[in-house]
Amino acid sequence: MKNLAIFALVLFSNGYIFAQISTGIKPLPNKAVETQKAIYLNTIDPAVMDISFKTIKRSTGDILRVTGTIKNKGGKNYTSGANQQNIQMWENYSSANRKMVKQLRFNQLNSNSELQIIYERPAFKNSKEFPPDYMVFIEYDPDIRMDSNTNNDDAVLSNNTMTKNPKSN
Repeated sequence: MKNLAIFALVLFSNGYIFAQISTGIKPLPNKAVETQKAIYLNTIDPAVMDISFKTIKRSTGDILRVTGTIKNKGGKNYTSGANQQNIQMWENYSSANRKMVKQLRFNQLNSNSELQIIYERPAFKNSKEFPPDYMVFIEYDPDIRMDSNTNNDDAVLSNNTMTKNPKSN
């Protein structure tokens, strides 16, 4: 019985000490969230966000409107010289059969702002089994990172292209 009383006393005192220690611990600030926010605020990130397709009914025939949307996802404005970058839209029937159908030059894209590149063509007939893929991408001059202008350095190059097919819409 004496051993049981000692065991209970030890157990109680350890619990009391642990309770005192654990209530004195203050949570650490979430540095990961603060770091991500700081990185976002200090980056420039033009990105291809979407390619959408819309069939427009006209008396002269149906039109397919292809719209590519580009957005600066970073927290800083993109500012560059003329002719150092552009947005291109390509129509791809195969790797050997493709053509650029639209090009849009730009030199500024503010944080959280969007640009759209729009191409219209006769709509595909329902019997057309394999319409082409459409690819939208941002193209930069090869030496854009060496021009001493940090306001045109894209932080994430992996989101600068997208390919979509009208049948996937």
